[in-house]
Amino acid sequence: MIDVLIQAITVFLPAGYLVAMLLYAMAFAGDRGPNVQRIRPNVLRLLLVLHMGLFALHGVGTGGFPVFDAWLSVSAVTLALVGLFVVVTRRHDQATVGALVLLVVAALQMISSMFGPTEAFGSERPSSAATGIHAVTAAVASAALILSGLYGFLYLTLLRQMKRQTFGPIFRQLPDLAQLARMTRSAALAGFLGLTLGVNVGIGVAHAKGTVGFQYTDPTVILTLVLWLHFGVIAFSAKIRGVTAQRASFAAVAGLTVLVATLFLAVVPGATFHAFR
Repeated sequence: MIDVLIQAITVFLPAGYLVAMLLYAMAFAGDRGPNVQRIRPNVLRLLLVLHMGLFALHGVGTGGFPVFDAWLSVSAVTLALVGLFVVVTRRHDQATVGALVLLVVAALQMISSMFGPTEAFGSERPSSAATGIHAVTAAVASAALILSGLYGFLYLTLLRQMKRQTFGPIFRQLPDLAQLARMTRSAALAGFLGLTLGVNVGIGVAHAKGTVGFQYTDPTVILTLVLWLHFGVIAFSAKIRGVTAQRASFAAVAGLTVLVATLFLAVVPGATFHAFR
């Protein structure tokens, strides 16, 4: 029964997030669009609960903390990204931003659903609370960095439209530049703090277990440390002379490239010491 529920939710989530994305994208129509302001956050919260239920089912089937294989870890990042966005927008509905965020969420979850597990892992699971903390903080930090990059992308898009004096629906519906800059830095700060905890816990676990192949010159370790420093600069850019909001936004978008490279190395067998199972 658990495996049937896992399979059903795994198949449903990408379509559900795509529907949520369309509901948020209707905001670009302004007053001419349908009135879905009350529906879309409730739909998103329902999907969030359903997604959390997926990991709860994996936990029940596993008999403990659910194991993140390579593709299930992508789903964990997706879940964290949705959770962060719900928290960020609990007071101010950023519908147009939500359309872009949910487009990324739907794509990531579709990849996870296509290649990820559709049944519980059995008895194999992380052997310590520290491993679980490392997995959770890494997922939340990755989600925060993705969110920072998306806010940075929207900042640059809006700035470009202003310079070209193209005042279309995107310009009218997006938050202003100052708010986008604040959200870029805030999301970067969340990712920076998450990486600070996650990386140190992960290194501690690797030393404690004597993980074979672990070394500070490993590509995943190097890229993760680069991300940590990179987004740390973005997080505190408002206090750093010469690092304007525009430059911080460029850096946030560029940081996405490093993050994608890090995730790619993590899912390629043999590319790094890091193993999910």
